[in-house]
Amino acid sequence: MKPRRGGAGVLRRLLDDEDAFAEVSREALRICHFDPQTYQDRRRGEHSREDCESACYDCLMNYTNQKVHSLLDRYVIKGLLSQFAEADVISSPSEKTRDEHLKQLMNLSSSELERQWLRHLEEHKYRLPSKAQVLIEACKTRPDFLYEEQQTAIYIDGPVHDFSDRQQRDMSQTECMEDYGYTVIRFGHKDNWDEIISRFPNIFFSRVGS
Repeated sequence: MKPRRGGAGVLRRLLDDEDAFAEVSREALRICHFDPQTYQDRRRGEHSREDCESACYDCLMNYTNQKVHSLLDRYVIKGLLSQFAEADVISSPSEKTRDEHLKQLMNLSSSELERQWLRHLEEHKYRLPSKAQVLIEACKTRPDFLYEEQQTAIYIDGPVHDFSDRQQRDMSQTECMEDYGYTVIRFGHKDNWDEIISRFPNIFFSRVGS
């Protein structure tokens, strides 16, 4: 017997891939005989010889829902599906809304540079970190932010990190964190943040595989 595929993977893709929900909506429009790009009514299925009025066996009807055939109407869902087809999904890494989670991260930030970095993520709709200012006792360090699911630690380095003694300490912390299983990413105050972000699409980009 083949194992059944759980629904969690489908839900995860709908959350992680910002286009997936729109693609599902466009496919639903196509099934209901609407052009998924122009939303024009095609009137019938691709291989059907008869027009579909409210519903037919090429779209909404099947033998398991015969009792409610009289209630089915493809036109009722056209407007909603059309809106969904043009929507982007931006998920939050917690049960809070994205705005609430961002506000919490802002409040936990210990510097204006960290808050500037968060605003940069929000402006470009990058994935937000899951936590801020979490002490990693094994390495005696407190990364500015964590992406827990991706096991990634983020440090936002201000001007003080330009000094050689601080750089040596940063290097030791980075080595310890990497030995502990973390990916460590540092964003300096002079760095091109977008260039750094582009190197780690699996961490910062919502789109699957981008």
